[in-house]
Amino acid sequence: MTATEQWETEGYLVFRSVYDGRTVDRLRLISDDCLTKWRGCSPEIGKQGGDPESTVMRHLNHTGYFPDKVDRLSDILNAVADPNILGKVTEILGETPLFRATSYFFNPLSGGGDGNWHRDSQFNTSDDDAEQKLIKQRLKTGSGIQMQIALSASEDIEYVPGSHLRWDTPDEYHIRKADNQTHNRSNEMPNAKRIDLAPGDAAMFNPMGLHRGRYHVDRLRRTLMWTYTKRSKPHCDYFSMQPWCLEEGYLLGVKQGTKQFFEDFINIYQAFWQTQLRM
Repeated sequence: MTATEQWETEGYLVFRSVYDGRTVDRLRLISDDCLTKWRGCSPEIGKQGGDPESTVMRHLNHTGYFPDKVDRLSDILNAVADPNILGKVTEILGETPLFRATSYFFNPLSGGGDGNWHRDSQFNTSDDDAEQKLIKQRLKTGSGIQMQIALSASEDIEYVPGSHLRWDTPDEYHIRKADNQTHNRSNEMPNAKRIDLAPGDAAMFNPMGLHRGRYHVDRLRRTLMWTYTKRSKPHCDYFSMQPWCLEEGYLLGVKQGTKQFFEDFINIYQAFWQTQLRM
């Protein structure tokens, strides 16, 4: 199958060595520094960003993480807008991609374990009927792309190929939602595929499909996630709410292609940010 055919039928793709070793090391250094600052005081909220059981932080491109190291912000932005990655995303989306958010997944300091099986659709709908309608709608209009890039060796992403095309089977539903989601960490999900990534490898998947991560205290996890959507279908929500991009000099020092990519993002969302800030 071609990459597009695999994406359409299975809902995920794996790309090897999207970043070289030097870039991986640099992104790991920067991201871990952001994580340390976030655990102490998140610039988004002005207080501790998470607790010892936390496994993800958002918005590594926030200027508050780089008060005196602008080159590190530039490196993050250049990595998001890397032409090799944007080329792959453009091919799958079928149109110009629009940036949405950065995330960083990591193993917790306490607690942890195998994550919960879910579809991202369940977090934006009130009941099963609404969720099924959303999944069908996204099949017609296209969905966002989540690209997770390993900065340390990882087998911590699991996906059920083809599940983005349909509703849950009875066994899948039992694990994901039944009994108030008490079974959603089960290791018995039918046809689940664990994705093995070396540092620099990327897994791209459709978040409407069944998936989960694993987060064990004693198993190092360091995984970046770049999220993109179709330029024609922007999402105005927490993930795209990034008014710090309006700060003077935000794009100082980035590559020309990166500058154009993020200027597009800023132009599309600027009115949304300003409206939210006035509320």
